[in-house]
Amino acid sequence: MLFNTYTYAVYLPLVFLLYLALPLRGRQAMLLAASYVFYCWETPVYGTLLLISTVLDYSCGLIMARCVGRAARRIVLTASICGNLGLLGFFKYGDFFAGNFAGLGRLLGFDTHWEPMGFILPVGISFYTFQTMSYTIQLYRRQIEPCRDLLSFALFVSFFPQLVAGPIERASHLLPQLQVYHHVKLHDLASGATRIVFGLFRKMVLADRFSIIVDRVFANPEDFPTFTVWIGVLAFWGQIYFDFAGYADIAIGSARLFGIRLTENFRRPLLSRSIADFWARWHITLTSWLRDYLFNPMGGFRKGAVRTAAHGVVVLVLCGLWHGAAWHFVLWGAYEALLLVGYYSWRGLRRKLLGRRKQKDNMPLLIGSVALVFACHSLAAVFFRAPDMSVARRMFRCMLGRHAAAGLPNEWIVWIYTALLLTWLVIEFMQEYMGLNERIRRLPWRLRAFGMGLLIVVITITATNLTAPYIYFQF
Repeated sequence: MLFNTYTYAVYLPLVFLLYLALPLRGRQAMLLAASYVFYCWETPVYGTLLLISTVLDYSCGLIMARCVGRAARRIVLTASICGNLGLLGFFKYGDFFAGNFAGLGRLLGFDTHWEPMGFILPVGISFYTFQTMSYTIQLYRRQIEPCRDLLSFALFVSFFPQLVAGPIERASHLLPQLQVYHHVKLHDLASGATRIVFGLFRKMVLADRFSIIVDRVFANPEDFPTFTVWIGVLAFWGQIYFDFAGYADIAIGSARLFGIRLTENFRRPLLSRSIADFWARWHITLTSWLRDYLFNPMGGFRKGAVRTAAHGVVVLVLCGLWHGAAWHFVLWGAYEALLLVGYYSWRGLRRKLLGRRKQKDNMPLLIGSVALVFACHSLAAVFFRAPDMSVARRMFRCMLGRHAAAGLPNEWIVWIYTALLLTWLVIEFMQEYMGLNERIRRLPWRLRAFGMGLLIVVITITATNLTAPYIYFQF
């Protein structure tokens, strides 16, 4: 079920009204049933995978609670990880690895062939797999106590607002909230409704409008002037940011109606001042998951500069593969890894030359830093958005002006998109560095309510598509 549909507009209030009328156990059972209805709305069969993942990690948690020695707990953890990654690998990566092995065999002279299985990727499998794995890892580390209530644990795995595209919640944060009775508060209702409206605006008005020029440019880059190709690439950053952050807004807002607070997943990432700052702002719950459960166990920053760089490359390449079973995602991860290694190398060299003195902030330097980071990630966007390496090569060729249509654009719509991109960056810059959000919060509530009503009217009039899927559903 998509957030940006009339179906969800009816579904969410209905679930909320039932929630109001029930005691704690009734609420848990109702939310669990509602979550499975939400997940199985389009493809019911994949609810089985969600159930398997739930039973697997719930059972592993109970077994691990009885284990005394670290070795026994490690065996149970290994079973959990292998089971979860086995499901994820079969449905998401089976065709990719088998097809590449078959291709390698042909290069070596063997008569190898692979017929793709053609499975439809289960929506959200990467997200809830990582969420359940975090539970068993936290148990192994003795950071939490095992959940002995199957109903609560099943709801933790399947809670519908964040089920299919995050935020990726930790059991230590979400589980306790699902196990207590929440009194519905007016502040939660107002905050949740506001986030939902902003999320719909980001998705249906901004992201889906940016997608128009993005789809046109990436389909036939040779047909457009160089400037237009660049605007298409920059517009993709706007599209994926507003699409994903819009989803997170609606997820956080929907959960807030029930008194449940989900983790923030974005903090204006495209205004990052450095490459490392970007990864502290973008898809925060995935980044922290990879840091805590992959990068740090590998040694993190403790094993010297060379090994730290190697760890970073491995993590970001795997991050690319997490996003999709294709070589252009792997290359995107490798490119991001090189950016990060380059940043830390430069920072280390700068400290040797200048010591640990902090550089004074000034507006030109701030704008220059943000622009440089934005440009670096814009190049990464080509790898991320292109359907294959052939299209990525064509895009880079056109961005360099090495095609017949090179020159300035003559379509007025391109300048509209340019103005929209600049307006977005200015507004977020004011939010980040000039306290715009605080100024809005200090306005009279009637004025803020009027603004929210006006925003709803804008969404109704200007929304481009009521059924466009979210980009991260494919991951």
